[in-house]
Amino acid sequence: MIFASKAFYLFLPTVLVLYHLLRRRQHKYGVLLAASWLFYAWLSPQYLWVIVLCTVIDYAAGLRIERAGSERTRKGWLGVSVAANLGLLFAFKYTTFVYDNAVSLAQLFGAPLHDRTWEILLPIGISFHTFQGISYTVDVYRRQIQAVRSFLDYALFVSFFPQLAAGPIVRAVEFLPQMATPPRVTARQVADGLHFFIIGLVKKLLLADQLDQLFVGPVFADPAAFDPAAHRWACVAWAAQIYCDFSGYSDMAIGCAKWFGFELPRNFLFPYLATSISDFWRRWHLSLSTWLRDYVYFPLGGSRGSAARTYANLIVVFIMCGLWHGATWAWFVYGLYNGLLMSLHRIWDRALTGIPVADAIRSTRAWALVAWAGTFLAVAAGLILIRMPSWEAGGIMAHSLLGFDLLTGWSRMIPVWVPVLLVVIAAGHLVGGWRERVGRTFDVPAPIRAAAYVVAVVLLVTLSPGIGKTFIYLAF
Repeated sequence: MIFASKAFYLFLPTVLVLYHLLRRRQHKYGVLLAASWLFYAWLSPQYLWVIVLCTVIDYAAGLRIERAGSERTRKGWLGVSVAANLGLLFAFKYTTFVYDNAVSLAQLFGAPLHDRTWEILLPIGISFHTFQGISYTVDVYRRQIQAVRSFLDYALFVSFFPQLAAGPIVRAVEFLPQMATPPRVTARQVADGLHFFIIGLVKKLLLADQLDQLFVGPVFADPAAFDPAAHRWACVAWAAQIYCDFSGYSDMAIGCAKWFGFELPRNFLFPYLATSISDFWRRWHLSLSTWLRDYVYFPLGGSRGSAARTYANLIVVFIMCGLWHGATWAWFVYGLYNGLLMSLHRIWDRALTGIPVADAIRSTRAWALVAWAGTFLAVAAGLILIRMPSWEAGGIMAHSLLGFDLLTGWSRMIPVWVPVLLVVIAAGHLVGGWRERVGRTFDVPAPIRAAAYVVAVVLLVTLSPGIGKTFIYLAF
């Protein structure tokens, strides 16, 4: 049961009606928790125990940390929480990766270690809810929040179904204060929720799925069957697809949460308008990048030490970012690639800042355009790593994207509608970014917006040529 499925459009209204009919806080939150666990069990029925176990451990650890009489005890309970979450995450996500590499290494030295004949199915959303649990106990340890007394409240914070499967990663300090009393849903929240939900549906069904099914998938699966121009367009289309797919899920999660009165943090801020790699990571998957900043980068020392230490910290954080997404060498290289880019950009920026001529050039619109193009090209090149079926295929795609035959920009292998969809995505990015800066220019009354959005959702669900693909980030 995913957001774009028919089952979800029966599940969601039922939960909304029950939630809003009930009056008592415990009953409302009890129904919402039961619905969230049902949502999880629908996607990973054999692994419901995983999220329940993590919830119990982190709930108990938070209380123990707050009540502990010594620093040693506090650290001990924090260690229990972190070890439990990371232990389960490692067991399910990285065991096969470690075993396969151990087999390869052993066979290289002639040891009789056999290839793996077993698989481990990944529990849905484990990368997200384990990070939420860790951030909670760390915040309690740092005395930034108080431990939650109600198990129901804590369990709902971890399991809240709109963001359970693929984020955004929500912190206790953002969500728990909203639970003090069941929030009342306003007309604006209903309308805004419909706005986010329909934008997410459009991104997923009309843009991401279409690009993947009819162009991105075939080109990446067999690059040798296509020419360099098709490769370049496929790289751009893949960058557009993964953005629309993941930000589409985040938009729909934010929209659903609003109908229950809750506000979730933004996860994307028009990342393809970035004019540097650091600007890109301030716009892309914000809940993960800020989590890694606050719970990994800063504890490592951040930028407080020497330049070499700062660059090492950046590289470590981005390697973790890559491996968080997937247990493969391609994801490791993706993280290393972005860590090196971040370090090089920091060196470049530090070297030029304060030089009058350089500052003057970098403040011009022409330079902003050059910086934007270079940033997008660097990002698109990195994204090849996480879509390529093999290193050889990735090399072919990267050579075409970064080669010198860019004048051959078109071929008969590129369907005409591909640039049309890309123009739609680019226009949405530009208009959305402009609207974000200047605020709401035309504020249509909430009831009218809500009615229009309801009609749009019905038309999308009934008339869309939906491919039926799952969301990409459900695999993480």
